[in-house]
Amino acid sequence: MRNQYILLILIVLFANNAYSQIIKPNALLKKTEASLNNIKTLVYKINKKSKFFSDNDTLQNTAICSLYIVPENKMGAYHILDIKQLSNDIYAHYQYDGEFSSEFLYKTDSLDYERKIFITNVSEKENNNVGGIGYSLLLKDYFKKQSIFKQYRSLLAKIAIKDITTEESVYKSVPVYILNVYGKDKPRPNRINSSVEKYYIRKSDFLPIAYSFYGEFEGMQETEFTEIDYLEINPQIPLEAFKIDPTIKDVKPKLYFEEIQKYQL
Repeated sequence: MRNQYILLILIVLFANNAYSQIIKPNALLKKTEASLNNIKTLVYKINKKSKFFSDNDTLQNTAICSLYIVPENKMGAYHILDIKQLSNDIYAHYQYDGEFSSEFLYKTDSLDYERKIFITNVSEKENNNVGGIGYSLLLKDYFKKQSIFKQYRSLLAKIAIKDITTEESVYKSVPVYILNVYGKDKPRPNRINSSVEKYYIRKSDFLPIAYSFYGEFEGMQETEFTEIDYLEINPQIPLEAFKIDPTIKDVKPKLYFEEIQKYQL
């Protein structure tokens, strides 16, 4: 009887230990990468708050983005991006089809007035990349062939990163794993130190739903916090929806504004 009691205690302790074990960083990175690889098209809403090193103000942007995933492309995807700049109530529309990028700005009190479209032949640019204010809202590092979650498992990451840890938590009532990435400090000019990146990975499907960054540079701090809401995963979005006609120089914003209102931007 005593032996049976001891055996029962050992089984319970073993079960509790197995249950409480937190997923290892490498396993979490692999599962997150695999989950993102299953996405071919995506519509998401993103909210981002940023405070840069030399600025005391916090900037806030919210946007709706549609992606057509193309891992081989340097951007990782073609996109349609609509941003609401909360500081001045200006809307911006960005588009990219792998060859051209376009953008224009407007306000809601001038929806029926034509706005000039600025078009760039990206394929002729030396770096073949897309810049601009919307660049950081594109989840560009998630869908490239060498995604950030793949890079963190590379030999180079082991050299550049001080440590990667995981923990379990709940974010806005959603169970998540938090991936903590600590950068190595280096006492040299133009180097960001004390950097910490956090990825909030939803347990149910291993998709990142939030991200934060903290870093220090010459006594100044930079912070960022981003939230991602996956509105539609793998919707039927035709490739033609992302195509840009470089001959169209002006457009009325009303059609674009009405389209994004179904997502309450």
